[in-house]
Amino acid sequence: MTSVVISSLQYLLLQHHIFSFAGSQSNALRLCFGMQSKALFPYFQYNPLQIFYSGKTPTALYARQKWLQQDETNTWRNDFREAVNALFSRQRANGSWNNSFLHTIRKLFGLHLTVRHKDERILKGLEWLLSQKVFFEDRNLSRAQSKKVFARDLHSLPFYGGCFDHFAKGAVLFLAVIFGLENDSRVIHAYEILRNMGIKRKGRWCTWSCSNNILRAFIVHPAYSDSRVVRLYVAKLSEIQRSDGGWPGQIPFYHTVNALGHLDFAQSDAVLRRAFRRLRVNQNKDGTWGRMQKEWNTFLIVHAMTRKSYLL
Repeated sequence: MTSVVISSLQYLLLQHHIFSFAGSQSNALRLCFGMQSKALFPYFQYNPLQIFYSGKTPTALYARQKWLQQDETNTWRNDFREAVNALFSRQRANGSWNNSFLHTIRKLFGLHLTVRHKDERILKGLEWLLSQKVFFEDRNLSRAQSKKVFARDLHSLPFYGGCFDHFAKGAVLFLAVIFGLENDSRVIHAYEILRNMGIKRKGRWCTWSCSNNILRAFIVHPAYSDSRVVRLYVAKLSEIQRSDGGWPGQIPFYHTVNALGHLDFAQSDAVLRRAFRRLRVNQNKDGTWGRMQKEWNTFLIVHAMTRKSYLL
């Protein structure tokens, strides 16, 4: 079904060009009808892929490769090469970028969207993160609530504003797992601490935004994505979900939809299906979602929909 959604998106993307070059409106309509039939379902009223078409951010490059199949074009290859060189540039000998925790997180996530597979430079960056006190220290996380990370500093990242310690542990675990370190003893130790904490708190680790950052780590680990604490979290989301598919304002909507798109059990699908209905009516006329960070919001939504097309 993923191919069905992508075909539908491609149909929408090409629609404008068909009307421009078909020669007549009748010819264009026939061509569009044929493409629409092949796509089976035009899920969106407006084209959500247009925003990525010539973008050079890691997010756009991922979309251009995976959803627009531009990876065989010289333009995409040049843009990709420039982006990867920029991401690796100024990495320090210790593996970090500028000895900055947040900057290193951002660079490694960009490399996840582009390079995808770890190499020696990526491993050095991960080792630097794993060695940071904020990650390996086993203190009570609730004591760190005075130090914050803000949503404005996390643009184009799958994390949200909240307590810095929760962000730090969630982000490092997420990156470690997606780059193949899911069985590292330091990683498992941190997961176990957070799993026990989440169960003790009945499905949440802190505020909703903080908990989103921990959930992001749990959904990518094969041994924890279907764990009791994740199911408790989803049950809480279901309890407070509004009839229109949304949640109270403290829950980051687009991040949550994307996270749910990684889960594979009945209740998460039911919650996500209700959220998808909200998205159908709240899409912007330019095909995006949200008022700010439109490219990132749209990426989160399309990514979830391609994974969960059977819910549409």
